[in-house]
Amino acid sequence: MRSHLRPESEKGVPSTLVVASMTGQRIYDDRANEMKLLILLFSLIYVSSALGENFKLINPRVLKIQDNVERTILDYSVDDDLGMNQMLAPVGWTEPIVALGYELRGIVISGTLGLEFHNELVLFQVDQGFVIPSDTKVRIHNAGITPLHLVEVLRPGHKDSLVTVVESFD
Repeated sequence: MRSHLRPESEKGVPSTLVVASMTGQRIYDDRANEMKLLILLFSLIYVSSALGENFKLINPRVLKIQDNVERTILDYSVDDDLGMNQMLAPVGWTEPIVALGYELRGIVISGTLGLEFHNELVLFQVDQGFVIPSDTKVRIHNAGITPLHLVEVLRPGHKDSLVTVVESFD
């Protein structure tokens, strides 16, 4: 898959959202949907009560995960239906090949994200968004020379039982 970056119309506003798929086709390149994702990400910081009258600040759970090197997840999730994380990964970090039982959407805040699929490597830079459809085999890694910082939205939220580690892309 090739990413296409349109010229920015507003300073500092990401100009494209690229979807990674196991077929390598761009499924989605729509600025309006990208803006909806950004609004969702920032609005999820506050969660209303059942009556919608009270708001509360969500303090993240800090998770240290040991892959080939340690990375940090700040988990802002409030229920099992929707997960929201910040992921901080050092240079050289990589996950094994996995099939996620949830859709993973995100935005690269800093660094370079690498998504490896069967016969393809896709790189995402700062301010680029991505979507990994549910059950897609992918290896997610820091493909850059600086630490990687992502904001991620997961539908449904993460559960270990929804992650399958696989030996190969075949």
